[in-house]
Order: sequence, then structure tokens, then C-alpha cells
Amino acid sequence: MFDATRETVSAGPRSRDQICASAVAVAADSVEQLRRCDVDRVVSLVDAADRTALTGWLIARRPELAGAVAEALSALAQEAHV
Repeated sequence: MFDATRETVSAGPRSRDQICASAVAVAADSVEQLRRCDVDRVVSLVDAADRTALTGWLIARRPELAGAVAEALSALAQEAHV
């Protein structure tokens, strides 16, 4: 569920598709309209536990964004080690 105060999307009782669509909705009307430059923001909104599911979901629907997804994951990993 999207919580504007925390700015993350958490699992709760919702399906993975709903979680992923909610994360994408922060940056675009649909996954088809998601811009490459917004991928990092979408990936960072999802709790770490759901990140693998989100990134797989994004790549399955938008394979051309695979590079942007990899860059976003790399950036998050670097932030975790700072």
C-alpha cells in the first residue's frame, strides 16, 4: 500500500501485480508509459522484500528497460553500503 508519508510501497494483503502497478503509478499512468528516467524512482519506492518481484515484473512487461532496472538496483546497493 502506498503511504505518502513513508514514500514506499509495502506488500500487505495486496497482490504483486497491484503492488507493482501502485509503484509505477507514482511516475506514470501505466507500465507502458513509464519512462526510463523514472525507473530508479519506482524501484526505490518498493520495500527491499518486494524489489525482486517488481524488477522482474517491469522487465517482463518492458524488456527495453532492463538496463535502467539494473542501474537502479546498482545505485540502491551502493547507497546501502555508504
